[in-house]
Amino acid sequence: MIGKTYHSRILNSKRNAIAGMVKQCVTVFFTFALRTVLIHTLGANFQGLGSLFGSIFQVLNMSELGFSTAITFILYKPIADGDIKTVNAIVLYLKKVYLKIGTFILLAGIAIIPFLNILIVDDYPENVNIYIIYVIYLFNIVVSYYLFAYKSTLLTAMQRVDIVNNTYTITSIVLKALQIMILMILKNYYAYIIVLPICSIANNLLLEYYARKLWPDLSKEELDSSVKKDIFKHVKSVFINRMGDIARNSFDNIVLSAYFGLVVLTAYDNYYCIYAALYGVMGIIIQAFRSGVGNSLVKEDIYKNFVDMKRFTFAFMWIVGWCTICLVNLYQPFMNIWMHGDNDLILSDQNMLLFCFYFYSISMTYTKNLYLEAKGLFYESRYLYIAEALCNLSLNIILGKLLGVTGLLLATILTILLFNFFGGTQVLFREYFKFSAKPFYAIHFKYFIITLINCLITYGLCMLIKIDGIRGLMIRSVLCLVFSNLFYFVLYRKNEYFEYLIKTLKNMISLSEGKE
Repeated sequence: MIGKTYHSRILNSKRNAIAGMVKQCVTVFFTFALRTVLIHTLGANFQGLGSLFGSIFQVLNMSELGFSTAITFILYKPIADGDIKTVNAIVLYLKKVYLKIGTFILLAGIAIIPFLNILIVDDYPENVNIYIIYVIYLFNIVVSYYLFAYKSTLLTAMQRVDIVNNTYTITSIVLKALQIMILMILKNYYAYIIVLPICSIANNLLLEYYARKLWPDLSKEELDSSVKKDIFKHVKSVFINRMGDIARNSFDNIVLSAYFGLVVLTAYDNYYCIYAALYGVMGIIIQAFRSGVGNSLVKEDIYKNFVDMKRFTFAFMWIVGWCTICLVNLYQPFMNIWMHGDNDLILSDQNMLLFCFYFYSISMTYTKNLYLEAKGLFYESRYLYIAEALCNLSLNIILGKLLGVTGLLLATILTILLFNFFGGTQVLFREYFKFSAKPFYAIHFKYFIITLINCLITYGLCMLIKIDGIRGLMIRSVLCLVFSNLFYFVLYRKNEYFEYLIKTLKNMISLSEGKE
């Protein structure tokens, strides 16, 4: 059975990447469509309200403690070894944990209800009860934990992220299509959000179906105490890591809503939506290779894994650099078209550039985090996670109050570079590679300088285009696509990592879906 599901690393990476990209394309398209319809039918306040509640529940979701991440790491070895008994015990243990987490989120979410009005500085949207809306959002989160959410962890550890992504893609299309129709026909926010838990239930039922097909004999087994101890060791550190993510993402929205109101939050969130779309693409690339890297760390030596990390970093930072160049040149033209030039919903060029650097700086951490997490170095990174979370939250409150959106972005970028990139890299090299991280820093510095030069030249060429609107956006898009990648190609064409990248791409293309 394991032989049928645990394919070669390259084949699984290819399959997971394709499914992830399809998921991301569908998500981006429908998210933009839905956001546009919502803003233009009900108003920016409603979009801001949804963003605020989403951030609140991301904070509550910290109670998940990173169990799924930690257990995915723990599952790599027993799956690779064919230890069915241990796999069953771990998965059933996660099921029990998720039921307790769902109950905790329910109780904690109810406890927050009396304080909702404090988190919104200006008037609420008209004709809706924010407490009823909040309860629906709360139910949507809780029901997922009660119904088979743990099965996605099993599928991920089996390198079948494609099933998780494809299932989400199907239910997401249905959900967002229904929501768009509801907004256009009924213009009713209650009807708009009531379909959320319905589609969440459908998504989890589908995951249960596919997981049971791939792993039908999920018999009851008692989890060994040593494994349980190992899980809790990693969970503690993953939880602290999640605190850093929450401080960096969700608290931004809460601070903006409390200080400046839902319209400012909507403007920020529109830019964040574009950033998140590209960031999600980067995450899909990483996710597609995560299980393969975890398997490689178990079976390959340190030198082989370091060489692989450098190769992967080269390819990944090429993509990141190109995406950053596109953001710099296309962000504002796109926002002006999308928001019809509404100045209340368009940020300054300064803040736009900070969003671009935000994207580049957080993407720099991805390959390092890929190996850090696959190696399970959560516990060793715990103090960095705490420092990043506390520093980011403190700077958010202080700089957010003083500088608004600019302050929030500066706080985020500073803490990413200091704690996540530099600090996390030090942990990885000290604990696993056992040598200096200077070569890795030098590689990233080189890629940054090349990308900066590429960006400045591309920006100068785009400035020569005096055409506005969709036509001008398309011309600039083609210019960013062709020139920036041509620039990279000219510089990198004789690079050993480029040659390996071409060879790997050819191998991935040649693999058929049924080949082991």
